[in-house]
Amino acid sequence: MVLKLFEKLEIGDFLLFLSTILTIYVVQYYYKYFTRVNPLPGPFPFPFVGNLPQYYLWSKGDTKKFYDYNYKKYGDIYEIQFNERSIILSRTEYIEKLLTPSTKNSHMVRFPDSEGLEELGVGGKGILTNNDFKSWKYNRQFFAQAILSPKFTNEAIDWTNKLFNELEGYWNKLFLKEKIIKENQDKLDFAAWLHHYTNDMIIKLLTGERSYSMAAYFDTLSDEKSDHPLAIVDDSVKLVQALRKHLIGFIMFVYVPPFLRHYIPFFKNKADDLLQNVRFINKRLDEIIKKRRQAIENTPLDKPLTNDMLTSLITANTPRDVNQIKTVSGEALNRPMTNTEIRGSIFDGFLGGTDTVSKFQRNAEPQPDIILNCHFFFI
Repeated sequence: MVLKLFEKLEIGDFLLFLSTILTIYVVQYYYKYFTRVNPLPGPFPFPFVGNLPQYYLWSKGDTKKFYDYNYKKYGDIYEIQFNERSIILSRTEYIEKLLTPSTKNSHMVRFPDSEGLEELGVGGKGILTNNDFKSWKYNRQFFAQAILSPKFTNEAIDWTNKLFNELEGYWNKLFLKEKIIKENQDKLDFAAWLHHYTNDMIIKLLTGERSYSMAAYFDTLSDEKSDHPLAIVDDSVKLVQALRKHLIGFIMFVYVPPFLRHYIPFFKNKADDLLQNVRFINKRLDEIIKKRRQAIENTPLDKPLTNDMLTSLITANTPRDVNQIKTVSGEALNRPMTNTEIRGSIFDGFLGGTDTVSKFQRNAEPQPDIILNCHFFFI
């Protein structure tokens, strides 16, 4: 019956029908917007896309620039509309309770439930995007156990020195030659070098595997190549680039509505590319985890293991674990972590490490005194 009615409709009738549906949707959208509870200042949203036009027009897709612009225009607290309404807090007293490390914190959820994060494969995993309290606390216990270990701290200090010595060697070859200094042919891009240094440091501490981001960057600047084999350098760079791309992909899957990601070509192409990228990362990390599990199994119990996060997560609640079994709500955490849970913690570690230093770079670049003090910090 319904099909027969549609068969009798002409093109003009279809256009009128679609126009009516769109008009009803737009009216409903703005009715909800103007009658929302506790309205706050913020950029004016559009149906279907929210504030995506402002995000791309004002900041060219740079999240920090977008939030900085809104902060300057709307003040300490404002709202934005992407896939859903979000309230942005910009003062310490507003957010200190959200960021407290206490396990009794009533504001455990840092990230809203998101269909996009589930689609990306990170929702409900690790710590940052995990809103399941029991799972979140389980992952948090072993994450904290790994990074607070004295052996891990010693490993971090050791590799800080080793990698900075490597970085200093690249600088000597590129910038500290007498001829180059006199002719002032090159300028040291501190932020770029620190970015690559951080990538190498974080991946080494998280996975125990060497990364060669600095070596790859050096190879692009000098006719003289690094001492590391080109194939190994290229392979590690692919993983670093994929991880960075994955972090940027959060924006697409949190802010862009599912309809746009699934059916609109521009957004669909980007979403499909990010999904393919995360499959590549999962495959590489699974290979690293499998290799490390085999190495641990082949290591006698009286022999020490490497002091990276991956080894600590794999050995948690196994005969190699030197820590006491912990509990969540009285239930013992007496099972080892799965590969999926380990990957979630590795993602969180990479985000926390590289994103924090990236913010430092942006804040330090306009302030020469901070850059000068870094010299003494590294020494």
